[in-house]
Amino acid sequence: MTEVSKPILYNGYKLPSGQEVKSRVDKVFFTEIYKLTDGKYMYLFTNLKPSEIKSKKTELIKITVNGTEYLGIVTASHSIEHVTAILESLTQIKGFEAVAGMVALKGLLLEDVIKPLQNPEKYEKFKITVPNGILLFGPPGCGKTFIVRKLAEELGYNFLEVKHSDISSSYIHGTVGKVGKLFDMAKLKAPSLVFIDEIEGLIPKREGLGAEMQYKQEEVNEFLMQLNDAGKNNILVVAATNRPQLIDTAILRAGRMDKRIFVPPPDDQARHDLFKLFLSDRPVGKIDYDKLAGLAANYVSADIELVVNEAARMAVMRDKDVIDQSMLEDSIVKTTPSVNEEEMTHYKTFTSKERW
Repeated sequence: MTEVSKPILYNGYKLPSGQEVKSRVDKVFFTEIYKLTDGKYMYLFTNLKPSEIKSKKTELIKITVNGTEYLGIVTASHSIEHVTAILESLTQIKGFEAVAGMVALKGLLLEDVIKPLQNPEKYEKFKITVPNGILLFGPPGCGKTFIVRKLAEELGYNFLEVKHSDISSSYIHGTVGKVGKLFDMAKLKAPSLVFIDEIEGLIPKREGLGAEMQYKQEEVNEFLMQLNDAGKNNILVVAATNRPQLIDTAILRAGRMDKRIFVPPPDDQARHDLFKLFLSDRPVGKIDYDKLAGLAANYVSADIELVVNEAARMAVMRDKDVIDQSMLEDSIVKTTPSVNEEEMTHYKTFTSKERW
């Protein structure tokens, strides 16, 4: 039996008082598994370095074995699948932990979507409806698709993504059949998150359709029927649009898209992190990221990438060794943000109109 010394605290976690290793039971993927005297298991990651840890959600311990220090974790169960899942959770940033900034949006999704779906009995006891569908709206380039993918990871749901163009058909009733197949697949993989981008293409305002009305009405009715039953089938439907004024109001009624959420341009913290991200592999001087974030209000991710690229070109043209603060500030002045104040006012107006 390998002796294990007194554990060193790591992230405030330690082995239960008085616990010792009972036996070594397995070795999987450079992970040694030991059974403890209380029936739990300790995983020692013999090939995992602290620099490779991406996620801060899992509490780790440091254990010394035969004079060598390893990262480890105590877990209630053991299987190959469990080892794989833990290693993946440690080395890959998933869920909202991977979303820079957007604190208010993540908080809203946590309180209004994640908690009700994870504790449905508690919410139903107090007659609080569990979300059936969510509509995300806002300017292009603000991360709607990214946040939905991370929402699926946070929930642990299978993710199915389509655009209207993916399910549209030139054949009569063709789109109706594709909508049905999409939800059949979601049922098979449940719990599932079905994400439909550009929802205005599938559910447009019907009063403006003219001659297309008859077959489009069938498509709208099929989608609404599937949406009505989604929650019962353990499916969360999330739709996104840059043009919420073009969506038929039928989808916004209670029991369908229960939550309508505005996704704004990146906030200060997100812009700070985006500048760091796009500058990370380039030679840079002393950079004031907070100042850059403040100067780039209403700049989306693509805008900030363009700012950094233009600053890099300045450095090359001026024969400089690094990108400095002045180049980035000059580039911000020369770059027009994708989102203007008039558009922001328009989205805020829709937010107040659709809140009921």
